[in-house]
Order: sequence, then C-alpha cells, then structure tokens
Amino acid sequence: MNFINHILQPSRLLLVWQSPEGKSRKRFVVGEVCAVEETYVFRYLPNTVDFFNAQNEGFMGYPAFRKYSQEYQEGVLDTFLRRVPPRKRGDFHKYLEQWRLAADINISDFALLGHTGAKLPNDGFSLINPFDGINAPYQFYIEVAGFRYYRESISLNDITIGTAVNFVLEPENDIDPNAVRIETLAGKFGYVNKVQCLAFNRWLKSSTITAWIERINGTDERPLIYILGQIDNINSNKIAA
Repeated sequence: MNFINHILQPSRLLLVWQSPEGKSRKRFVVGEVCAVEETYVFRYLPNTVDFFNAQNEGFMGYPAFRKYSQEYQEGVLDTFLRRVPPRKRGDFHKYLEQWRLAADINISDFALLGHTGAKLPNDGFSLINPFDGINAPYQFYIEVAGFRYYRESISLNDITIGTAVNFVLEPENDIDPNAVRIETLAGKFGYVNKVQCLAFNRWLKSSTITAWIERINGTDERPLIYILGQIDNINSNKIAA
C-alpha cells in the first residue's frame, strides 16, 4: 500500500451531483466552495449548462443551502464536514488509510474534503478538487469515471492493483475536447473526472505522470477503481515540442 505524505491546500472545490437511478446517472457541477482569506464561501452556479441539465434530472439543491441566488458564508465548512468522519474518532487513521493518506499527514479539513470527495451512500453529492493552479511535483488519488461503459471490452482481471495506467488527451472528443481517457496495455477503461480534465491537460503537456491502479472496491456490478499517481518535474522535451 502506498501513501501520500503531503497535500496542497486547494483554492476551491466543486460541488458535483449525480442523478439517481432511473435517470442518466451523469454527474453535474452545480456549485462551488471557495477559500476566501480565512473563511469559506458556497455558491450555486445556476447560469451553467450543467446546472440546467441537473435540474432537468431532478436536482433540487443541497439540503443545507436552498436558495440558488444566495451566497453562503456562515457554517459552510462545518456543513460539508458532516460528510466525513470526525478526526477525534479512534479509527480516523483507518479512514485516512482508505484514501492513501499517511496517518501523520498535515492536511486541512478543506483539503480533506476535496481529496476524499466526501461522498455519502445515497444523496449523489461529492466535492471534487479541480486542481486549480497545481503543478509538478504533486501526488494525486482519483476515482476512474465511466468504467461501467467498458465492462464488455475490458475486465477487472485486466486492471488489477498495481497495473500501470496512461492518460491520453482526446482533443477530437465530440462531447468534451478536454477529455482525458485512462488506459492500460489491455485498452481503455475509463476517463478522468470532467472537472479535473483541464488540470490533466496542463500536466500532460508540461510534465511527466507516473500512475497505477491503487485500489479496487465497490460491488461486482459497480466496482470503484482508484488511481494513485505522481506528477514529476517539467518535461523539457514536451515543452520543446
């Protein structure tokens, strides 16, 4: 098992909502939490295509923040911290281990939310770090998106823990020209979360990424695949190209 020993403080996290069973099961960016000096501000993003599409699939807002037009500044961090175990729990180190964080890591509550996603079983919400302004060197731990679409062409036996993975830009992608696919020697098996694709586009053009499958859990029907990776020093050959 590998561990991350240092996490940079994010400037913002994106609130993502996944539509429920019976709908598309797509994920939509519906809001953002921004670190502003020594406080945190939450706002919805109502004038976006994602927000409009989320509403069409049943999105009705985050329960603690009902007004789409309001900017929230009181109790924002505490509200979202209810989505993760409290640090005072005796087994909190086990929670850190699950997310490949060293037990003695110095990580803020805000960074912890972004690193883990702060998911709960049934409400469809998560908090995603878009890696704004983060450059090499850096370690990341991300969930593979879209694996369920490739189950017929690639099996879990082809993507065992420790398998090396590559990230490939897809500028020709009709849905998202910033899309980044994830593949092994056995083939493509998923994508980078769309809200993190801009960062991966930047990294792939200026840095070297070494990554592998670190963890597989979930169910047989819906396995969850996590990748641990390292962005290394700037690749001069890429810059020259």
